[in-house]
Amino acid sequence: MSDLNDLARRYIELWNEPDAERRRRAISDLFAPDAAHYTPTREFHGHIELEARVTTAYEQWVEPGEYVFRSVPNANGHHDAVRFNWEMVRLDSEKVESVGFDFLALDENGLIRSDHQFLDQ
Repeated sequence: MSDLNDLARRYIELWNEPDAERRRRAISDLFAPDAAHYTPTREFHGHIELEARVTTAYEQWVEPGEYVFRSVPNANGHHDAVRFNWEMVRLDSEKVESVGFDFLALDENGLIRSDHQFLDQ
């Protein structure tokens, strides 16, 4: 596995990306075609559903200009699995409003095949 903090950073940049075409390319660069993304209450499968998921989160949290997602440089992993934290931060105060944890399973090419997202706060 390459630099895991770089993978986490690129993953989080995806959620902040304003350009729809760049989001689409980032999904293709990060996720296997049949990848799954799981939250505590929902699941998304494949690039089309992932794109809708990321776009909805962007429109809800980032686009209004109130929040940004930020990676925490604590990624670690082994045997094609990676875990890391991220934060949702208020732009006006730098206050951390939410903390999350993602667990990624990677395929043989280093692409995300499953993404399990947990909210810690």
